[in-house]
Amino acid sequence: MPRRGTNIYKRKDGRWEGRLKKDIAEGEKTKYLSIYGKTYNEVKEKMGQIKKSQLKGQVTCTYSMEDVITIWLEDHKAYWKQTTYATYRQMAIKHIYPEIGNRKAAEISHYILDDFVIKKRSEQTGNGLSEGYIHNICSIIFQALSYVIKKYNYDIKLPDFSPPKVRKNSMLLPSERSLAALEEQLLKDAKKDSTSLGILLAIYTGIRIGELCALTWGDINIKEEVLYIRKNLQRVKQFDGQKIDTGIVFQTPKTAKSERIIPIPNLLVALLKEQIGEPEEFVIKGKKNKWAEPRTVQYRFTRILENCGIEPFNFHQLRHSFATRCIAKGFDIKSLSEILGHSSVQITLNLYVHSTLQQKKQLMNLFNSYLHQESNQI
Repeated sequence: MPRRGTNIYKRKDGRWEGRLKKDIAEGEKTKYLSIYGKTYNEVKEKMGQIKKSQLKGQVTCTYSMEDVITIWLEDHKAYWKQTTYATYRQMAIKHIYPEIGNRKAAEISHYILDDFVIKKRSEQTGNGLSEGYIHNICSIIFQALSYVIKKYNYDIKLPDFSPPKVRKNSMLLPSERSLAALEEQLLKDAKKDSTSLGILLAIYTGIRIGELCALTWGDINIKEEVLYIRKNLQRVKQFDGQKIDTGIVFQTPKTAKSERIIPIPNLLVALLKEQIGEPEEFVIKGKKNKWAEPRTVQYRFTRILENCGIEPFNFHQLRHSFATRCIAKGFDIKSLSEILGHSSVQITLNLYVHSTLQQKKQLMNLFNSYLHQESNQI
C-alpha cells in the first residue's frame, strides 16, 4: 500500500485508511483503530477529531498560579544556576503571588493578564519597573503554565495574550574625556590599590563585574599575556522556608561561550607583572573576605568617579564603552563577540555597540563637503 503522512495509507480498493493506537491497559498488546475515507485529507481530518476526543486522562487543573509556578521552579532548579532560580523566584514572590497567586490556573485569561500588566506599569515610577522587567514577569507566567499543561496533560488553554514589547532605550556612554581622566587616575593608583588595577582590566578587556570579582592571579597567564574567564561571583537570594537571606556563590560564567580566553593589552602586561600575587589570591581584595563582591566594587568605583570629578555611571557601562571603542578601532565583530563572551554576534551588535557622539558629529559633518560641492556647481 502506498503511504502518505503518518499511519495513513491508500488501500487497493482506492480508499484511504488511517490507523490510531487505542488506549489499552498496561501489558496488553498494542491495538489500532482504523479510520476510512475517500481522500487522504478526509482521513487526516477524521483522525485529528478522534485524537482530540481520545485525550483520556486530561483533567481540569485545580492548582493555583502559585502552585503552578512553584512546580515549575522546583522541577527546573537542578538545571539552572543559583542566580537564575533566585531571580525567577524573587520575581514571583514579589510581583506574581500577591496579584494572581491565589487564582486558579485554569481561570487565567488575557483579561486578567491585561489588568495585571496595567497595574505593574502603574508601579514603574515608585518601584522602578521597566517594560523589560514586566515582560520577564509575564514570561514566567507563560512558561510555568506551559510546563504544567505538558507535564500533567491538563485541560488548560494558554491565554491569548502577548507580553509587552521591550522598548530599547538608547544608552548615553561616558565621554572619552571622562574615560581618559578615569584611566589616568587608575594608572596612578593601580600599583597600590587592587580595585584600581581591577577596574583597568575591565576597561581594557570588557569583562563583567562578577567575572572581575571572581578573578584570581591563577587566571592570569603573564607569560602568554592572556587571562582566563572561568567563574563568576554573585550575591544571590537564598530561600530557607519562609526566611529569605543572601549569600555569595561562585558559579560558571553566564553562558557556555562566556568561558573564554582574553588577550591582555600590552599597556597592562608590565603593570600586572609588578602586582602579580599567588595563584589563589583574588585580583581585587576584600576587607573581610579574600574577595570583594560586586556591590562593594560598584561602591568603590562610584567613589573613584567622585574623586575624579566624573559624573557617576554604572560599572557595566565600561563594558559597553569597551565594545564601542573596539568597533571604532576596527575590530571585526566576530572577534569582539568572542572577547565579550556572547553566545552570538547579533547580541554584540544589538546590545553593546553604540555610536559615540564624536562619531555622529563626524558623520553629520559629511554634509559640509556635500554642500560645498553643490555650491561650486551652481
